[in-house]
Parts: sequence; C-alpha cells; structure tokens
Amino acid sequence: MVQKLMLKKLNRYYHTLKHLKPIQIRYQVWYRVRDRFFPVEVPDGLKAPEFQEVKLKPFPKQFEHYLEDGHFSLLHQEHTFNESINWNYSGYGKLWTYHLNYFDYLHQPGMRWETGKELMDDFLADIQNRMDGMEPYPISLRTINWIKFLAVHQRFPQHIVESLHVQYLVLTKKPEYHLLGNHLLENGFSLLFGAVFFQDEKLTQLAKKILSRELNEQILEDGAHFELSPMYHTILLQRALDGYNLLINNNHDLKEMQNLLEQKIQLMVNWLDTMQFRNGDIPMFNDSTHGQALDPKTILDYAKRLGFSPEPIKLTESGYRKFESGDFEMEADVGSVGPSYQPGHAHCDMLSFVLYHKGKPVIVDREISTYEKNSRREEERGTASHNTVMINGEEQSDVWGGFRVGRRAIPEILEDLEGVLSATHTGYEHIGCKHRRKWTIEDGSLQIEDLVDGDVKRAEAWFHFHPEVVVRELDRGTFHIENLILALDGFRSAEIESYEYCLGFNKKTEALRLRVVFGDRLKTVISKG
Repeated sequence: MVQKLMLKKLNRYYHTLKHLKPIQIRYQVWYRVRDRFFPVEVPDGLKAPEFQEVKLKPFPKQFEHYLEDGHFSLLHQEHTFNESINWNYSGYGKLWTYHLNYFDYLHQPGMRWETGKELMDDFLADIQNRMDGMEPYPISLRTINWIKFLAVHQRFPQHIVESLHVQYLVLTKKPEYHLLGNHLLENGFSLLFGAVFFQDEKLTQLAKKILSRELNEQILEDGAHFELSPMYHTILLQRALDGYNLLINNNHDLKEMQNLLEQKIQLMVNWLDTMQFRNGDIPMFNDSTHGQALDPKTILDYAKRLGFSPEPIKLTESGYRKFESGDFEMEADVGSVGPSYQPGHAHCDMLSFVLYHKGKPVIVDREISTYEKNSRREEERGTASHNTVMINGEEQSDVWGGFRVGRRAIPEILEDLEGVLSATHTGYEHIGCKHRRKWTIEDGSLQIEDLVDGDVKRAEAWFHFHPEVVVRELDRGTFHIENLILALDGFRSAEIESYEYCLGFNKKTEALRLRVVFGDRLKTVISKG
C-alpha cells in the first residue's frame, strides 16, 4: 500500500513538473537560494530621482472596501484595526493580506486625499517589515494604485515618491519568472507605470522586455487571456487600459509599447464583448467569481472612452463557443486546461456549459469561494462541480495543491458548425474510457447528447442551477425549470440535490443541481415549458 501511494505521488509530480518551462525551474531554484542566503532588503533613506507629475483620463472606481477608522471589508470578511494597521495581518489567510496591501480601495467612491495619504503613510511607517506586502505581486498592484491616486489628486509628496522608487528597486530584483502567467504580466504593467513616472531607463527596458514577450504570448488570437478565466481577462484588460491611459497622456519613449497595447486591447475588448450575455454577465469558467473584476460593461465603457469599440469576432483559440437561438444563450468550454506550464486557475470543466434564457441565468458554473489549499478548493475545481460528465468517480484532470494540475485532459473538437458543437477529451483514457458530448441548439431548444465508451461502471452528468431557479420534478426524467422543461432519455436515475453556489470569496448560498446517472448514452433536451 505504501509503495502504491508513493508511486501515485511520484506520477502526480511527474505529470505536473514535466510541463514547466526551464526559466520557471531556474528561477524557482535561484529565488529559494537567494531568499535563504542573500535576501533582498528594502533600501532605507534613498532619495528619489526626477519624476514627472503624470496625468490620466478618468478611470473606473473600484469596489468599496475601506469603511473608515481602520475598518476593512475584503473578500467578504471584515476586520477593524483599532490603532495602527497591521499590514501583515494573517487572520483571514494570505489572499486577504494581499488585498489589504494592494490598495485598490484608494479608488473607491468618495475616497478623500487625506484618507488615502493617511493609509499610505501608515504603510510606509515600517515598510522594511511588510512581509507579504513587499512580495512582487502586491508591489506591482500597489505601485500602480499609488501612482494613479497621486495623478487623480495631482499631489506628489516627496516621501511617497521616494517610497515608490524604493518599491520599484525591490520589484526589479523579483520579477515572477518562476510563475510566469498573469503574475509576470502584472509585474510588467507596474514597471511600465514606474518607467513613465520616473523616466527611468532601467525600468523602461525591463517593462519593454516583459510586456513585449508576455502580451504576445498571453493574449490569444481570438483575444482571450491564455489562462482562460473570464474574471482574470477582465482584470487584465482594465490593467492594460490603465497602461494605455498612462502612455497617451504623458511623455515617454515607449511608442512601440503603446502600439502593441493598442493592438492587444482591441483583441481583448472584442473577446470580452463577445463572451457577454445579453444581460451583461460573463460565464464564470475556471477560476472566476463575483466581486473581483469590475463588471464587463464598466470596463467596456472605459475602453470606449479611450477610443476602443468592440468588433465582431469568432471565438477560436480560447476554446469557448457561444450559441444563440431565440431566448436561449449557451456558452460551452471545449478548450484546454490553459497554458501547459501555468494551469493554476484551471478546473475540471472540459465539455461544461452555461445556459441563459430570456437574459437570466439558468444553468451556471458554480464559481469559487476560496484560494486556500484545502478540500473546498479541490471540490470547487473538481469535475462534479461543473456541468459535464464524470466517469467511474474519476476526475477529468488531476487538480491538486490549490494551484496544481498533474495528469490533464486534452480536448478535441469534432464538429464546430452553426448551432452544432461536438467534442471529446482524453481525461478518462487512463481508465480506458472516453466521453463525447454534442450540443445542438435550434428552434428555441437545446439538445445535449452524451456518449461514453469503455469500461464504464458509472457515468454521472451534472446540471447546476442558479440559486434563483426553482426546479421540480414533473415525471420520471422530466423537470420543470422556471418556464423551461428539461427532459432526459437513457438515464438510470435522476436526483435533485442541493449544492453551495459561490457569490464571491468566502460567500456562498444554497442552490439546486441535478445529478443524472446513466449507462453509455444520455440525451437531454431543454425546451420552452
């Protein structure tokens, strides 16, 4: 038994690590060695170089997370600091601490200069001991937020300018090459702000190096961000728009970067507009949830003010497909788990889908409520939390460790026509099974055909309904869903059960889902009631 568990563990590590890029491995080793023997220190007493008083066109307000008098509400968890703020506070986990250190709340409605400056001064009182806050990702978001805040109020206190310079000195020694993905892209956007603010050649060259490479790799041909999370796509589009806003309103020597940003922003705007449902929602595939990204309309309005208007596109490389027929809107996921070397935000949602009817959500993605490395995180990433099929109780892909994926399913699109989509994947080949799914949407109805092959002992299909959707069984295999009828053919059993739908980090509510057990074939028809 011990030997078997050891082999399973080794197999998991092999399938996880074999996809990493050499640069990730090299920097993982170097940063660990350096942090132990030659840690990066936060300089003290440095004078800032020359800077320009940057200007920005109006940008969107953020969520209201600072409630005055040391009271913060982050990730649906509140805490009040009675005296000075403990910027290392870990009572709610690392992600809460990160958000505390991002300073997004500087841009919430009604934030006054005096309040914002007081918060920045509190952070600076002991900057050398801001552990999580001086990691590269929080530095990246905070420096952008601080420069934006100074620009809004056109006030540039020398001690804050000098602290920004110090934070950029630390960031230049810690770009997240060991992670890559959206983290390194955020590093690049921050360095862009530093380069323009300080007119600094070193920051300029590093920003150009990172952004040129990462924008070209991370923005796919159809405009999606390559980690395939609509939430992160929206966040990064806002960041790209902020960078473009900076460049078109200030002096710089980054014309090529401005042109590149203009090109990539247009692609991202097109994709986000295409992925929107008629009511303005986006599907919450992979790591997506409410309360993190601003709503798409707000971001698209911001883009429009900067000169970008959506253009019609065909969804291709991202692996998402969208169909509309009458009052039905359906979006399906027939894409990969994400970039092979950074699938940290991927889920077991291959061949999953979401359905809207008359502009309202009916069948939805469960979303996420935590980034903690626990059973909840694994469950929310798991196959049974998505509108797809599980065979013999096995996961499509081996999601583990919070942000890891070992063995992973590979999709194959079999048919991609107007109103018809069929695909399969390799996720069950290790147990000698195969799942194929076909969607047909026409005449105001959606038909789903599931076929499974191989040594199938138990196949289960899952349908997760929005919390506001009322579901009741009319007859065996026939269910009334609001003003729709869901009818099953080829099933063995069908049971309505409850699950926890996520309304954001640390916020859940009860909803209903349908669990259908079948043999080798299942046909599901959703039509008007």
